[in-house]
Amino acid sequence: MKITKLVTGLFSLLITTTLINTANAQKVWATPDPINPNDSITIWVDLKKCEFAGAANMLGATQPVYMWTWMPKEHPLGHPLHNGKWNESNDALKLIHFGDDVYYYRMVPTQFYEVSAGDLYAKDISLLVKFKDGAAGANGSECKTEDLKIDLVAPVSGPEKVSCFPSRKTKDTLSISGNDVFTILYDRNIEDKDSLKNKEDFYVFIKARTGANSFITIATNEKTTGNFDQLAMKNLGNGKFRFSIIPNKFFAPYNPTNAKILSLQIRIVRKKVINQNDMVDGPNLSAQFGGFYEYWLNTNCE
Repeated sequence: MKITKLVTGLFSLLITTTLINTANAQKVWATPDPINPNDSITIWVDLKKCEFAGAANMLGATQPVYMWTWMPKEHPLGHPLHNGKWNESNDALKLIHFGDDVYYYRMVPTQFYEVSAGDLYAKDISLLVKFKDGAAGANGSECKTEDLKIDLVAPVSGPEKVSCFPSRKTKDTLSISGNDVFTILYDRNIEDKDSLKNKEDFYVFIKARTGANSFITIATNEKTTGNFDQLAMKNLGNGKFRFSIIPNKFFAPYNPTNAKILSLQIRIVRKKVINQNDMVDGPNLSAQFGGFYEYWLNTNCE
């Protein structure tokens, strides 16, 4: 494909400050970070951040969009995961609309591409996003993005019970603003509470900090969190759960003064909370955080 390749990498604690600042305009990424090549991952694409002229043809689309991928391996014609034809993409590669022109696709990389983990890390993931028919649109450009690449970084530490994507830029601060997708991931497999080990009805009690002691909330407390469907975590299977939002958009109906969101405090709970046995413990359970995880946004890039 003779298309200029615009590379956007995964966030990593080993990436330099310059690269992290560039990644604030992330076009494509994968969660969790780092991925497990033999487990389910989610590939995300933000069409608003893509720069090829044809991407503009897909903004606000009412028709489906599709992934077209060739690295680490392109499947041959006849394979159930073959890309299809340029004017008729394979329905198996249809993306799901998250909202606000952000789309995602779930896969187990080594199974989807039929390659080893070593090949995956060596070649990374290359793709573009297009309409089913990628022919030229209203502005004369093909209805597709530029070539996109996810640079995969092998894990350098053990799994975490609760993690976030993008990873923190520093100990407490994210590299993204409130206008970007933020994801919380919960791995029940390493939960140390017996009362939670076989449960699946997890929700996120989330508070948006707007000042030293001021917060925006949807649920009033942990016990009412299960009353709000928008706070439910998505069950990814195999004991993994995900909760993804665009903070400014998510809290907009509850933020009439448009106060700037400085950080997000979260605690994972069950749909019905009776006591601490129904809540995932965070850091400093008995201290000032009260079991919450807190993630500070990069307000300089809004």
